[in-house]
Amino acid sequence: MKNIFTISQSVWIELLRRKDLYVVLLLQGFLTLLLTSLDAFGTKAPATYILDLGLLLAFLLSGILAIILTTRQFPSEVRSGTIFTILTKPISRAEFLLGKWLGCWLGILLTNLLSYSIVVLVVLSRGHMIHFPALFQLFLLHNAMLAVIVSMSLFFTQFVSQGAGSSMAFIAVFLSYYFVPQIPHLLVKEQTWRKPVMLAIYYIAPHFDLFDMRRRFVHGWGTLDTKILLGTLLYGFLLSLLFLLMAWLRLRKKQFKRGAWA
Repeated sequence: MKNIFTISQSVWIELLRRKDLYVVLLLQGFLTLLLTSLDAFGTKAPATYILDLGLLLAFLLSGILAIILTTRQFPSEVRSGTIFTILTKPISRAEFLLGKWLGCWLGILLTNLLSYSIVVLVVLSRGHMIHFPALFQLFLLHNAMLAVIVSMSLFFTQFVSQGAGSSMAFIAVFLSYYFVPQIPHLLVKEQTWRKPVMLAIYYIAPHFDLFDMRRRFVHGWGTLDTKILLGTLLYGFLLSLLFLLMAWLRLRKKQFKRGAWA
C-alpha cells in the first residue's frame, strides 16, 4: 500500500504543477458567475437555472480533466524514462497501475469538490435552499462515474498512444452516456439481426447515465433509495475493477521502449 500511495502522490504533484486544477476551477467559477448576470425572460437567471447549468459544467469539466490527466500518465513516464527507474525498484506493475488510478481519481475528486463548492456558494448567495443529503448522493455517484472513466482511460492507453487513448475515451464516454440509453427506444420495431447486436451493446456497454441524478436534485425530488444508491455504487466499483484488471493484463506483459509508448 505504501508504494501505491507514493505513486499517487506523484500524480497529485503533477496535477498541481501543470495547473490543470486551477484552470478547471477558474473556468467553473467564471462561467458560474457569468450565469448569475444573464437575463432569463427579462429577469435575472433563477437559482435553479444556475444550479442546473453549474452542475452540468462540473460534470463536463471533471470528465474532460479525468480523461486528459489519466491518458498522459503512462506515455509521459515512458517518454521521460522515469518508468524504467520506478520499475527497477520493488514496485510491481499492479502497484504502479493502482497508484496511477488512485492518484488520478483522488485529484479529480478534489477538483470536483471545489467545483461543487463554487456552485453551491453562488446558489446559496441568491437565497436558494440546498438539499444537502441529495447533493451528497449526487456527489458520490458523480465520483463513482469518474472512477470508471479513469479506469477506462488507463485501459485504452495500454494499447494506443496518448492522443488516440484520449480520443477513444471521449468517444466511449459520449456514446455510453447519450447513445446507449436510447437503444431500447430505437429497437421498438426492429426485427432484423441488428436487434440482438444492439441489445448486446446495450447490456455490455457502461451506463454512465445511471450515475447522473442532477435532474432529481435540481427539481427537488428527494434522495435515492439506499438500495438503489448502493447498487449503483457497486456497479461503478465493479466496472472500475474490470477495466483495471484488463489494463493490468496488458501492462504486465508490455515491453517498454525508451522514448516511445505505442
